Amino acid sequence: MKKFLMSIKVNVFIIVVASIVAGMAAHYFFQNKWLGFFFVALPLIALYMYQTYTKMADLDKKLKVKHKNKYR
Repeated sequence: MKKFLMSIKVNVFIIVVASIVAGMAAHYFFQNKWLGFFFVALPLIALYMYQTYTKMADLDKKLKVKHKNKYR
């Protein structure tokens, strides 16, 4: 599942455009702009935050190097 979620490339521009389009479509079909926000923008924001957190955690694990000074 992690591999699948990381394969979807999400950035802030995609989130903004998708939320505007979903809000317009929801307003046209259901006369409620918030449906597009709740069902499209919030999951994309959550996915973006998950991807960012996972990338940073992997980078942090990679950069942590044990100190090898034997005199310390």
